[in-house]
Amino acid sequence: MRTKKRIAKWGTFAGLVICLIIMLVPFYIIVSNSFKPYADIARDIFGLPYNFTTKNYSEAWRRLNFANSLKNTFVISVLSNIGGVVFSSMCGYWITRHQNKGTKFVFFILIAFMSIPFQALMIPFAKITSKMHLTNSLVGLSICFWAMTVPISTFITAGAVKSVPVEIEESALIDGCSHFKMYWVIVFPLIKASIFTFATINTLWFWNDYLMTQLMLSKKNLRTIQIAMQALFNEAFFAWDVALAALTLAILPLFIFFVIAQKQVLEGASAGAVKG
Repeated sequence: MRTKKRIAKWGTFAGLVICLIIMLVPFYIIVSNSFKPYADIARDIFGLPYNFTTKNYSEAWRRLNFANSLKNTFVISVLSNIGGVVFSSMCGYWITRHQNKGTKFVFFILIAFMSIPFQALMIPFAKITSKMHLTNSLVGLSICFWAMTVPISTFITAGAVKSVPVEIEESALIDGCSHFKMYWVIVFPLIKASIFTFATINTLWFWNDYLMTQLMLSKKNLRTIQIAMQALFNEAFFAWDVALAALTLAILPLFIFFVIAQKQVLEGASAGAVKG
C-alpha cells in the first residue's frame, strides 16, 4: 500500500513538473530572445543571449509609447474594477438575500448572458455606445466594462453571500444600521476573498482585451497596451527582437500584480470551493 502511494505521489509530482516546464518554455523563449539582436534570434531561438543587449527594450518603449499605453490600460483596469466591485457585489448580495420570482428571473438572465460571446453583440453595442457618447473615452469604456462584468461578478458574489449568517445582518439592523451601511461594513469584509477573486479575473480581461477596446478607442493617444502591440506588429512584422521586448513589457505589469496578489487569489479560490 505504501509503495503504491509513493508511486502515485512521485507520479503526480513528475506530472506537475512536466506541466510547469511546458508552461515556462514560452516565457523563457520570449524573455531570453528579447535581449538578443535579430541575427542571434534567427540563429538559435532556444539559446541564452550571447550578444546581450537592452536596445530592444528602449526601441519597444519608444514605438509602443509604453508610458502612455500603460497609463491608459491602468486607468481602465482600475475604473472598471471599481464599478464591478461596487455594483455587481451589491447586486449579488440583494439577489441572494431577497429570493423571489423577480430576483430569480434576473439571476437566470444574468447567468444566461455569460454564454453570449461579445462578437454577437458588437453591432448593437457599437451603435448604443456611439449614441451615448461613450466612445473615445477611458471612462466610457470603463462603464461598458461594468455592464459586461456584471454576470460573472454577481454569480460569484451570490455564492459567497450564502456563507454569511443571516443572524449577523439581523443583529446589525436591530441596532439601527442601515441596509447600505450593513452591507459595506459587515458583509463586504466577510466576502472580500471572493470579491478579490472576480476582481482578479476581470483585471485579466481588462488588461488583455483587444476587440472591445479597439472598437471604442480610435484615437492614438488613447491606445492601450494591446492596441499598441497590434500596431507595432503591423508596422514591423519581422522585427522579432523589438516585438519580443514589447511582449515582455506587456506581460511584466500583470506578473508583478499576481506576485503581490497571489495570497488573496488563493484564499478566494479556496473560499469559493467550499461555499454554496
